[in-house]
Amino acid sequence: MARPLRIEFAGAVYHVTSRGNAREDIVRDDVDREKWVDWLRRTVETYNWRLHAWVLMTNHAHLFVETPEPNLSAAMQYFGGSYTSYFNRRHRCCGHLFQGRYKGHLIEERGYFLEVSRYLHLNPVRAKMVSRPEEYKWSSYGGYQGASRAVPWVTYERVLGEFGGPASAGRRRYVRFVQAGVEEPPASPFEEALEGMLLGSDAFIDRVRTLLDEKPSDRGVPQLEHLRGRPTVEAIMAVVGDHFGVDTSRWAPGHRTDDASRAVAAYLARRRFGHPAGKVAEALGYRSPSSVTRAVARVESSDERLRRTATELEKALH
Repeated sequence: MARPLRIEFAGAVYHVTSRGNAREDIVRDDVDREKWVDWLRRTVETYNWRLHAWVLMTNHAHLFVETPEPNLSAAMQYFGGSYTSYFNRRHRCCGHLFQGRYKGHLIEERGYFLEVSRYLHLNPVRAKMVSRPEEYKWSSYGGYQGASRAVPWVTYERVLGEFGGPASAGRRRYVRFVQAGVEEPPASPFEEALEGMLLGSDAFIDRVRTLLDEKPSDRGVPQLEHLRGRPTVEAIMAVVGDHFGVDTSRWAPGHRTDDASRAVAAYLARRRFGHPAGKVAEALGYRSPSSVTRAVARVESSDERLRRTATELEKALH
């Protein structure tokens, strides 16, 4: 699940979700939709955003945006406040239109542009509002499908550039890529996001952790607070091994083990304290980072007793 975002830096890339208060509609007709799009344009131009994709649904919206300046909060406040003022005036409402603070994911600057943009453009299909994304007017997909429908305030070239070659060829390949997602729906690119917030490589996670370490404690990101001054993988292994009464030296390449304790150690090191999957795999004797991912999933889907044990050990490690 997406979480509130309060991490900002120049060049940051985000997937942002904004929902209606109590899941109420944020648009009631096409007049509202046109106004919402117009305020999005103004926000992009005012705050110098690079907007890669967007989709407006009925009670929520998604943005895929890059901020050359660290101004996501200011821009979202401007956007949400301006549209809310319009909406309340027109419909003679008062109070909050949106459900608290926007939420979303902080995304690594490379490697995710195709998947994230496709995820946004397939929202109307997943919601069964249309059978094909080109049938839905209120998204950036039209500008990807044809240059004649492109608008100057959406940065299509970053996504299309993933294919290489001229933009015309990139558009054709992108349409095929999205269509493949209609025929065989892909998994959400955010399933592996650390704490439901950070999507990227081990190096990216480490970079965000360093950024957090350099800033005063931000109570607005409690989900990431444990990344500051986190225990080493070795310290995690020691605490877990002591609790389960196991010899952690057996968690090494060549020693086959299906011990739940090792999975708990992997879960704590990777999911709860954000250590790189490669480093966790090496320390705990897993064959690959994907093996660590499977171990984490094992704990997350296990019985309540094992999850409760993991929570208690996490507290002991703080």
